[in-house]
Amino acid sequence: MLAPIPPTPRTALQTSEKALRDTEARFRELADNISQFAWTADETGWIYWYNKRWFDYTGTTLSEMEGWGWRKVHHPDHVERVVDRIRRSFETGEPWEDTFPLRSKDGTYRWFLSRALPIRNDAGDVVRWFGTNTDVTEQIEAERALRELNETLEQRVEAETRERSHVWNVSQDLLVVADLGGNYLSVNPAWTTVLGWSEADLLGKSSRWLLHPDDQDKTLAENARVAPGGKAERFELRFRQRDGSYRWISWKAVVDRERIYGVGRDATDRMEAENKLRDTRRELAQVTRRTTLAAMTASIAHEINQPLAAIVTNGSVALRRLKAPERNLSDVRGALERIVEDGHRASEIIASLRAMFGKDGQQGAPIDANDLVRDVLALLQGELETHGVGVYGELADDLPKVMGERVALQQVLLNLMMNAIEAMTTIDGRTRVLSLQTRLQDADGVLISVGDCGPGIDPKDINRIFDAFFTTKPQGMGMGLYICRSIVEAHGGKLWAGAGVSQGAVFHMQLPAGD
Repeated sequence: MLAPIPPTPRTALQTSEKALRDTEARFRELADNISQFAWTADETGWIYWYNKRWFDYTGTTLSEMEGWGWRKVHHPDHVERVVDRIRRSFETGEPWEDTFPLRSKDGTYRWFLSRALPIRNDAGDVVRWFGTNTDVTEQIEAERALRELNETLEQRVEAETRERSHVWNVSQDLLVVADLGGNYLSVNPAWTTVLGWSEADLLGKSSRWLLHPDDQDKTLAENARVAPGGKAERFELRFRQRDGSYRWISWKAVVDRERIYGVGRDATDRMEAENKLRDTRRELAQVTRRTTLAAMTASIAHEINQPLAAIVTNGSVALRRLKAPERNLSDVRGALERIVEDGHRASEIIASLRAMFGKDGQQGAPIDANDLVRDVLALLQGELETHGVGVYGELADDLPKVMGERVALQQVLLNLMMNAIEAMTTIDGRTRVLSLQTRLQDADGVLISVGDCGPGIDPKDINRIFDAFFTTKPQGMGMGLYICRSIVEAHGGKLWAGAGVSQGAVFHMQLPAGD
């Protein structure tokens, strides 16, 4: 076998040069197709090569850029800083990194993250530098936008915080933040202005410390309703002032993230005005009833006083004649006949009084039954609130009008509603409700019903309650229902009573429809 012929020195050199050319070709091919700019410099920092990406972007040539020519495409505001920093790296052999804008061939600038690493020989000496420039414009713009957004948000938060702080401090309403247990976490200065308590007096304490004893249960009920995450509409509570007196505070509250946020407004003046208004209405209703009853009583007493006096006189005469030793039956008969005549006369007087309240005595006018009910309800608002009576109304629409005297019919309803309220004063353990209903009756009349949930009417008295002078009240005169029935019948209607559906009593007033 023949031994291989060793390569000559010339052949070995040619092979090495070809391998080097191939390596450089592959490097340039790779460098020209990466997304970054790439460049190389000698050990002093003199740049002698750029990849194709650099020239495509800058629109320059190698003769323009070699050495330190690259400064021509740097932004004038940054070039001196960049030169100083890269020169120090070239002198010290430390890796270099910086971020700056480079001008493109169309005159615009984009930001690049630039790095350069030293290439060292086996002895550790720097023989050349390899650098890259990576486009980071979008990243920088995004960071700038984020920075501006954060600054804007910070400004907005600061402004809103400042505004809320102003509102918190200058508000005349009581503002409070509490935990779900009702313990105060923060209060505004209005607590000092309105109630006299300082922030130090209140923090860590609950509203129960300030509440009027009669309002404790109401507050617990409101807290239980709001706690699941609901919202409390207006409710009034009495809060103790520093001097020991109480003021009415109207509250609204909402729960969010295990915190109760409350707003309270001083309602003392309004509550006192409403109480005075209720008292005035109650007094007006009582005065109206008393005035009406007094007028009716005086009228009845005046009109029937004479026939009753005559009846008494003739009765006395008849008795004396019967007791006389010599009885004169003719005189007795005459006295008895006069008694009968005076009785008829009294009956006629009562009939005329009844007519006084009806169509025969006064000219009637069309009346809306629902308006009649509402008017009397407004008059009795104070009585309803004082006795804790709620109202359930079921008023029919499109009812025909009734003809009559509004004031007289109002007095009937006033008397029936007051009787219902008084009947429920002894009720405990269940809600007191005044039930009112209007509906069409027999196609030609209107029925108004007034019901209560009181003890009801004794069945043995159901047919007597409308009799004159019959009463179950210790101080009653027994004339109210009698006069009410007289007024209703004078209007061509009917008035009767019965037991309620489940409890109490109900009075029905039927009035004929007008033409």
